[in-house]
Amino acid sequence: MFFVTGDIHGSLDIEKLSAKRFPAGKRLTRSDYVIICGDFGLPFLPSDVYPDTEFIPDKYARADRNQYRNWMRWLREKTFTVLWLDGNHDNHPFWQDQPVTEWNGGLVNIHPLAENVIHLKRGEYYAIDGTTFWVMGGAASHDRACRVEGLNWWPEEIPSYEERMHGLDTLAAHGNRVDYILTHTLPQSLMAAVCGKAYAPEPTQSYLDQIYANTEFKYWFCGHMHLDSDKPGYRIRALYDDIVQLEEAEYGPA
Repeated sequence: MFFVTGDIHGSLDIEKLSAKRFPAGKRLTRSDYVIICGDFGLPFLPSDVYPDTEFIPDKYARADRNQYRNWMRWLREKTFTVLWLDGNHDNHPFWQDQPVTEWNGGLVNIHPLAENVIHLKRGEYYAIDGTTFWVMGGAASHDRACRVEGLNWWPEEIPSYEERMHGLDTLAAHGNRVDYILTHTLPQSLMAAVCGKAYAPEPTQSYLDQIYANTEFKYWFCGHMHLDSDKPGYRIRALYDDIVQLEEAEYGPA
């Protein structure tokens, strides 16, 4: 089975995966998947993983590392597999330094503290138990002015030209057809329809307009907007607190 939800922001929203808020998780196995549409955030601050971190006193750095390890232990003990794509609030340099392996047709990072937590990489195409997914993480942060580069914001949040072209290539290799599209943000042209208001254009969203126009798919899921909004007419759903089971929905043929 596949379930999809929105951002967890490290420890801030991770309890949506608890048995109390997600009782279906208690009956799942490692062959079942919970997909997080960006802003996973474990680790996030450099102090989560590195002993000496600029701007953060050591006593706070130790507390950050302990909290990070405790939450990763909590996820490691879950019976299901967690799949996630990066958002804008993820430590991109950390993941760029992690080993890369092939999994179900695409490239991934296995979390160093939990083998059941798997990072789906930008532009990759996966075939998992007969269901196909295309993934593009990343987005522009709207709160960069309140953040510190290298501490809690990184320019790599926006997909590079190479990552965007790789995404086009993987779709083209499969005839521009896929069951589900998983992204962090929305196509620019659908922001008002899904969110009820328009947002300033940014490169990731403009790129996703191209994907939306040229790809045959059943449904598109994203996070980022911190709301739950389903627009069947557009075949797109933004998620935050909701956890959707794919098998229970009927979206029509790709």
